[in-house]
Amino acid sequence: MRFRIGLALLGAGLLALLLPHLGMGPLTRAEIYFLDAARGMVESGDWVVPRYEGQPFFDKPILSYWLMAAAMEALGTTAGAARLVPVVSALGLVLATAWLGTLVFERRSALAGALVLATTLAFLSFARVAMSDMLLALLSTLAVALAVLAWRPGAPFWVVPLLGAVAGLGFATKGPIAVLVPGVAVLLLLAERRRLPGTPASLALGTLAFLVLALGWFVLVYQRLGAEPLAYFFLRENLQRFAAETYDIGRPLWFYLPAYLAEGLPWSPLLPLALARLLGGRDPEAATSARLLALWPLVVLVPLSLSRGKIDYYLLPLYPAVSLLLGRYLAATPWSGLDRWWARVVLLAEAGALGFLALRPPQVPAEWLPAAFARGWLLAVLAVGALVLLAVAAAPLPRRVLAALAGIVAAAWFLAVAFFLPAFARSQPNRAMVEDVARERQHRPDLRLAYCSDPTRVRRDVLFEVRLAATAECELWSLAGSRAPYLLLATPAEDASFRVDPRYRHVATYQYLPADALTLGGLFSLRGPALIMLVANYPTRDPVARVKRNREYRKLRDRGWEPLPHDSPTR
Repeated sequence: MRFRIGLALLGAGLLALLLPHLGMGPLTRAEIYFLDAARGMVESGDWVVPRYEGQPFFDKPILSYWLMAAAMEALGTTAGAARLVPVVSALGLVLATAWLGTLVFERRSALAGALVLATTLAFLSFARVAMSDMLLALLSTLAVALAVLAWRPGAPFWVVPLLGAVAGLGFATKGPIAVLVPGVAVLLLLAERRRLPGTPASLALGTLAFLVLALGWFVLVYQRLGAEPLAYFFLRENLQRFAAETYDIGRPLWFYLPAYLAEGLPWSPLLPLALARLLGGRDPEAATSARLLALWPLVVLVPLSLSRGKIDYYLLPLYPAVSLLLGRYLAATPWSGLDRWWARVVLLAEAGALGFLALRPPQVPAEWLPAAFARGWLLAVLAVGALVLLAVAAAPLPRRVLAALAGIVAAAWFLAVAFFLPAFARSQPNRAMVEDVARERQHRPDLRLAYCSDPTRVRRDVLFEVRLAATAECELWSLAGSRAPYLLLATPAEDASFRVDPRYRHVATYQYLPADALTLGGLFSLRGPALIMLVANYPTRDPVARVKRNREYRKLRDRGWEPLPHDSPTR
């Protein structure tokens, strides 16, 4: 009963950390593909061929698109609706991690491991991003848990067929990597137990379930479009991503080690000692389980590290195993003097980081910050958190460390997503820019949008909200002088140079902070707000645009802008 209550409280707390900022924040490069394709399915009624910018798009299998499109169908075509899919997947992943923990350890370690996962920075960061990796992590963890259950004596007949179905859904989510991640754990179990799980009948049903769910959509695509989309997906998106330079982004072989150290905070510094203690423990059954949980991610890391395309969120399916190891270490492993010494070092370092943030917060302009009470609460959490960590460091016990770190992350994250991210999103000009582009397109349906620099990532909002794809082009002068109607995102210098063209029309000026201000490095490198402008090379009869134009004209005159003769404020 206490385990169920703990899980319920953890789930409710996780929802409180994820739901407040569901529709907030700039769209990432990864999720715009999913959002555009899912909305296209809803609008076109074609649920077989995903499309990005109107063209068939086969970078990923179909399951994530289907789920996001279904959410949009039910709740409206918004980014928030689509982001419910990773949020629900994240909640399911925490529960699946707890279940796996009860199978390999015991309930106390399982609950601690789920708490570690739920308060890991990488998990919280990617749990609201509309892409397929959180769903993949959920299905991979479920597959490993089912595999562990399948090898237990007296396992129910349905376990192996369900394992095949879950693995098939994983393949329909991400492709071959969805077989590799849980497949390594299955092979490790097979090598240890030296027998196949289940019965011949259950194995046959599991294989059939995998083939139908994994390959069914590919068969539909082949029937409609032939073999070319399949070759694109399996060869270009998988083989070339691994072996060729198509997706080489210049990251070294050891990229994932510092990536986990940074994004696995606040728990990652404890992992090396946790591994040493668990793998050398006196309990042979716990040591065997720990060896499985350690070898599973370690073996998967080999192909991930050898791949030319390395991205931090590829580690998401491995976090449950690591979190359970840390949960066991913090909940059921007696600490020695070395454990307490290292925990004290970690806690002091993290207390110092919190104290630095409290004393020297990033210099964000007031317009992009919430009300004073929210700023005060966050500073209080950082300061009190630093003091709590110092107090725990004086007498570091496992449960105190677990409670202190989890509580501080949860409190700080909640304040950030409930107050700071909405304030930042409200102050950014993206919503106003989308409205201006949409209004311009109503009066000129054939217009195009181009940019050289897009510091607020508004092109993604325009694509999703207005259904208008933008063109990346740094020779904006050639577009401004073309006969085709163009809206251009321009810097103040570019805007000044365009004004010699008689067809020039200033649409609006926006003040912004760069989108990477939401990263830690971006926060500490801010130089204050900058300006970006929307200009057009065609006239308009839109009365709203003329009113805005007059207002913008007065603002520009106040900044010392001298109009050219053709720059009439009523034009």
